[in-house]
Amino acid sequence: MTTDMTTDLRDRIQERIVTAHAPDLAGEDIPRDYDLLANGVVDSLSLLALVEWIQSSFDVPVTDVEISPADFRTIDAIADFIGTNTGQRI
Repeated sequence: MTTDMTTDLRDRIQERIVTAHAPDLAGEDIPRDYDLLANGVVDSLSLLALVEWIQSSFDVPVTDVEISPADFRTIDAIADFIGTNTGQRI
């Protein structure tokens, strides 16, 4: 995956997180290494919604892959998870 595609993916993830899970952060740039779980941006319920969005948006077969909370801790981790499970290099 090229740098532009990687940036686009991370931007798309950030947009989804702000829109669906943290509307109070709209207009702010979330650092790519910001801990979404520890800071309460993503909780256990919204984690399920995020996994569903990843499955439907990126065709990641989440029922066939191992999932760990660490895969969803940061925007970078989510992008890496998507890249690994779609066969795209991030």
